[in-house]
Amino acid sequence: MLHPGFNPSRALIRMPNWLGDCLMALPVIGSLKKKYPDMVIDLVIKESLSSLADLLPEVDKVFALSENKATGRRAALLQARREGYDFMVVLPNSFRSAWELWPSNTPVRIGYAGSLRSFTLTHSPKRPPKHSLHQADYFINLVKSVFPGLDRHNANIRIPQQADMESKRLLGTHEKPLVGIGFGASYGAAKMWPADRFANLIDKLSPRAQIILLGSVPEREVENEVLGMTNSNPASLVGKTDLPVLAAVLKKLDLYITNDTGPMHLASALGVPVIGLFGPTSPKETKPAGDNAQVIHHCSDCAPCWLRQCPGDHLCMTAITVEEVEEAAVKKIWSR
Repeated sequence: MLHPGFNPSRALIRMPNWLGDCLMALPVIGSLKKKYPDMVIDLVIKESLSSLADLLPEVDKVFALSENKATGRRAALLQARREGYDFMVVLPNSFRSAWELWPSNTPVRIGYAGSLRSFTLTHSPKRPPKHSLHQADYFINLVKSVFPGLDRHNANIRIPQQADMESKRLLGTHEKPLVGIGFGASYGAAKMWPADRFANLIDKLSPRAQIILLGSVPEREVENEVLGMTNSNPASLVGKTDLPVLAAVLKKLDLYITNDTGPMHLASALGVPVIGLFGPTSPKETKPAGDNAQVIHHCSDCAPCWLRQCPGDHLCMTAITVEEVEEAAVKKIWSR
């Protein structure tokens, strides 16, 4: 716990390395900003995720960490260490995430103990038992360990005007409800519902909805599989959206059906109705927040395993039927 008179004005947050985790960490930003409205909050974040800050009005500055250019990464870290903050929160558990920001002139440095990194931190509470908490609770509890009176608040998400205009251009006009489909999973294939089932679902929903395929450039291979199996003509925005434009597109959906992915958490944070398909991961740890989110999960004997690739029959995902996803979608859109 910090000294009762500690009244910080500048904070640096080292964000997690996955989009979904970053979104589940947003209560850290929102809660600190609510407690200290005039606080400057800056982020250290992977370069590929740095545009997330464009959606967060509470964030002032971003130090983007290059993932393949050592010189650029060092320069960003050096600048962050020299800025002068009252305290720093290191959300990832790795040694590297704490080591890269040490030494710094930040007097209070907070992060969970472990990975031989406690000497780089001034406050390093013991990690909760693995898989014992929802990831959002895991992050906010770290900050509450030194700010025990912190009330939980979600961060605001604001769609930039340019991103909103681009999303309108990409979506065009439509008369039917918009249903987004997220068939990929950057973490690994084990999280992915089979492509043929997505194709079948698209065929079942297309007479009543405009289907929008969403994903990043690496997911174009799966996109081709889905398109090759469907008899419908869904619109595809795969590889055509950066993070702010993706948020703007998601905001306009009537429903988003997706594997357990980062965009699932983004859609949920935007208040979009979501159906999340879970298999090798645990909804108790990573289910999307919000009343509009629904999880479909059939826990097989080997799940949750958290593996990237399934070494067996992938029963945790294949147990999810097209019919039950269709039924959930109908209830979300046409039965309310």
